[in-house]
Amino acid sequence: MCYDVISDYLKERKAVAKFKFKKVNISLKAFIISCIIAIGVLIVGVTYCVYNRVYYREYKEDIEKTIIENCHMLEEELLTNGMTVDNPQDLNYQIDTVGAMLDARVMIINGEYRVIKDTFGERTSSIIVNSEVIAVMSGNVDYYIEEQAPGYIRCIYPVVGEEGVAGVIIITASLDEVNRLSEGANKQTFIFGALVVFVCVLLAIVIGILSVRSMKILNRHMEQAKEGGFDEQIPVQGFKEMRALTDNYNDTMNKLAVLDSTRQEFVSNVSHELKTPITSMKVLAESLIQNEEADLPMYKEFMSDISEEIERESKIISDLLTLVKMDKKSAAMNIEEVDINALLEIILKRVTPIANSRGIEITYESYREVKAEVDEVKLSLALTNIIENAVKYNVDNGWVKVTLNADHKNFHIKVADSGVGIPDDCKEQVFERFYRVDKARSRDTGGTGLGLAITKNVILMHKGTIKLYSESGEGSTFTIKIPIKRVEN
Repeated sequence: MCYDVISDYLKERKAVAKFKFKKVNISLKAFIISCIIAIGVLIVGVTYCVYNRVYYREYKEDIEKTIIENCHMLEEELLTNGMTVDNPQDLNYQIDTVGAMLDARVMIINGEYRVIKDTFGERTSSIIVNSEVIAVMSGNVDYYIEEQAPGYIRCIYPVVGEEGVAGVIIITASLDEVNRLSEGANKQTFIFGALVVFVCVLLAIVIGILSVRSMKILNRHMEQAKEGGFDEQIPVQGFKEMRALTDNYNDTMNKLAVLDSTRQEFVSNVSHELKTPITSMKVLAESLIQNEEADLPMYKEFMSDISEEIERESKIISDLLTLVKMDKKSAAMNIEEVDINALLEIILKRVTPIANSRGIEITYESYREVKAEVDEVKLSLALTNIIENAVKYNVDNGWVKVTLNADHKNFHIKVADSGVGIPDDCKEQVFERFYRVDKARSRDTGGTGLGLAITKNVILMHKGTIKLYSESGEGSTFTIKIPIKRVEN
C-alpha cells in the first residue's frame, strides 16, 4: 500500500516537472549564452578555490621546511655547547637571528622542562610542561608541528644527544607573510577570473549569434514555404549539424516542389484525358445533327464511335479510382496465402487469345512452387497490366517470356518481350501517371497511361520493387521482387 502511494506521488511529481519544462520559453541563443557563462563562472570559481588552497599550502610547507632546517641547525649548536646558551655569545645571537628571520618566538627547553632561552624574554627560567612537549621529550614522536589559530605555526623539535633527548626547541612563527602573499594571489586570481568571465561572455554571445543565424534563415524560408514557395534554396553554411539540416531542408523542398509540379501536371493530364473523349463525342453528335441526310448506316457508325469513346471515358475513370484507392496509406490489403504459379497461369490464360490474334508466342517457366502472403486481387491487376503491355506493345509474330523464381525471402517474376522497347530518356517516366512513350500507339491499343502507375503502387504496397531493362527497338524486361512473408511495420 505504501509503495503504491509513493509510486503515485513520484509519477505526479514527474508529470509536473515535465509540464513545467514544456512551459519554459527560452531562445536557443539565450540558452547557449547562459550555459557558456555558467560554465565559465564555474571553472573560474573552482580554479580560484583550488589555486588559493594550493598556493597557501605551498607557502606553509616552505615555512615548515625552513623552520625544521633551522631547528636542526640549532640542535647541532646546542649539542656542541652541552645544552647551554650563555657561552659562547654566538649561540644566543644565532637564536635571536633565527627568531628575527622567521618572525618567530624561539624557546630552548632543557631536559628538566626549564626554559633556558626565550627570544621574547618572558618565560626564561620558567617550567613548561604540556602533552606535546612531553611527547617529544619522551621520544614518542620525532617532532611536532602544527598550525595554531589565529595565524601562527608552532614546531617542537627534539635535541637528541648520545644519551637521548637532552631538550627541545620550540619555534612559534607568524603566518602573516603567508596570509599577505595569499591575499595578493587572491587579488591576482580574482582579476584573472574576471577577465576569463568577460571573455566567456563575449565568446558566448558570438557563439550564440552564429549558432542561431542559420536557424533564423531556415525559419524564414520555412515561413515562405508555408505560402507555397518551394523553389528557393538555402545556401549550405555554418556548423556541421546546421549544414546537414540545411541539406535535408533543401532536399525536402526539392521533393515538395517536384510533388507540387507532379500534382499540377496530374490535374492537367486528368483534365485533358477526360476532355478528349467528350470532345470526340461532341464532334460526332454535332456531325449527326448538322447532317440532315444522314442514313441509318451512318447513324450506326457514329453511335458506335460514340459508344467507344464512352467506353474509353469509363475506363479512364475506373483506372483513376483504382489509382486513388491505392495511393491511400490506409488502403485495405486483403492478405492471404496465394499460389503464385496458379495466379500467373490464370493471367496468361486470359491474355493468350489477344497474343494469338497477332501471332505472339507466350511462354511461361516456373523454377519452383511459390506460395506467398499477398493481396490476390491487387497483385493480379498489377501482373495483368505488365503482361498485357508486353503483348500490346510487341511486334507481330513476336514473343513474350514469363519466368517465376524464389529464394528464402522473396519471389521474383520476370516479364520479357520482343517489342518496340523504351528509349533511355523515357525509362524514368514510364511509371508516371498518363505518361506514354508513343501517345498515338497507346490510344490505338486502348491504353489510358495509368497501367504502369497502378502496377508500381501495387508492388510498393507489397513492400516490393519493380525494375525496367529496355533498349529502343530491342524489347523490354520488367523484373518484380516481392517478399514471400508479409511483415507489417
